[in-house]
Amino acid sequence: MGANVKNLKIMIVEDDPLIRQLYSQILDQKGYHVVSLASDGDEAIKQYKKLDEKPDLIILDFRMPKKNGLQVTQEIQKINSKTDILMISGDPLFDSRAIISHRVNVMQKPVQMSELLHVIQTLNDL
Repeated sequence: MGANVKNLKIMIVEDDPLIRQLYSQILDQKGYHVVSLASDGDEAIKQYKKLDEKPDLIILDFRMPKKNGLQVTQEIQKINSKTDILMISGDPLFDSRAIISHRVNVMQKPVQMSELLHVIQTLNDL
């Protein structure tokens, strides 16, 4: 990514409204620019297509209504293969080896915010 923290554009896709809001507030406080929030896979894809400025990073829940994180990832990467995705999964059976693209990173729930911020910064420094 290599974008300055102040310029890093992030999309959050999470079906739990409390987690979605928490991520958004903390990232905003840390100087990141949250460009879009979505509550399910279909909404995420629709919003992504409508965005004039595409996000540098998408924080994406794995298990969601309508389309799961893998399905969303596949559709978004067809549109823009350079979009970085941080998939977060609470599913103990989720196998991160199923992720084919080097642009997709995986974290397991529960996620500590300090760990999430560290991973975002690490991705941003690449």
